[in-house]
Amino acid sequence: MKTVWTSAISTKLKRLYGAETWTLTTKEEKSLDGCYTRMLRIALNVSWQDRMRNDDLYNGMQRVTHKIRQRRLNLAGHCIRHPELAAHPTILWEPTQGTALRGRRSLTFVDQLKRDTDLISAKELRTCMTDRDSWRKRTWGLARDVVTTQAIPT
Repeated sequence: MKTVWTSAISTKLKRLYGAETWTLTTKEEKSLDGCYTRMLRIALNVSWQDRMRNDDLYNGMQRVTHKIRQRRLNLAGHCIRHPELAAHPTILWEPTQGTALRGRRSLTFVDQLKRDTDLISAKELRTCMTDRDSWRKRTWGLARDVVTTQAIPT
């Protein structure tokens, strides 16, 4: 990580380094968005007492979890379309051996991709990812989390 932080890349990229490989639960996503919103309020000098809505605060910017989701889907599609990469066999890997432990199953990368794309199986994911145009439409179609409050000029 030291080489990342001392490199000449932008600070935004440094903060999100490796974020496309994170598996985030909804609770963690809400926590991450809340933290980002608090930092944005501090940076813009907006108090919670000012009663400014988060939609107005973001002013057309994407939430950080939406950006992570887009990067995750782009990485997965890229790795599936390039079989020479080392990550190719592990992108759609699901644990199938061993005994199941008690409690909730750990969230895997495939589960995260299924949740992000609203697809049912890994087979559907693979067929959709191999066609770049349909995958691009699907990933850019996830703009439902983008907060926009700007008026459309007439």
